Amino acid sequence: MNLVNRRIIADTVCPNCTRFPETAVHVLWDCDAAQDVWAGSLKSLQKGKHGLIDMFQLMEYLMERLALEDLELMVVQVWLIWNYQNRVIHNGKFHEPSWLNKMAMEYLEDYRATQIQFDADQVQQPSQDSWKPPPPSIYKLNFNAAVFSLVWTSLGSEQ
Repeated sequence: MNLVNRRIIADTVCPNCTRFPETAVHVLWDCDAAQDVWAGSLKSLQKGKHGLIDMFQLMEYLMERLALEDLELMVVQVWLIWNYQNRVIHNGKFHEPSWLNKMAMEYLEDYRATQIQFDADQVQQPSQDSWKPPPPSIYKLNFNAAVFSLVWTSLGSEQ
């Protein structure tokens, strides 16, 4: 909806189902396309509550119901849903929900294996350093960028 306010896109309707406004909760949880992913996922995600107001409420709902390992998988699945929806919108290749679930498991397994390896190889040294706030004249700037089709193609997206 923010993109409509900025006049980058003309419509707020979800490009997947074309029935509801494209909010984060809708795209990642309520939309039929997202529900196809969740249907092939953990049982605890298959019949979750719908109609939540925002991502904060959705995450709160899921954190109350999921074990940490299941929550980790759900977060990877959410990232994949968002990422691949954007690829499809920008002329990318559509992937079956079962493929997204398989990739989520592989990414999570790779992450966990890396964490185990990192923990095993790391030698802990006591640190005398502690965090200190920056001087008053220093500011931290966070920003987000949009990538459009010409740039996306040059970055090697799937066509």
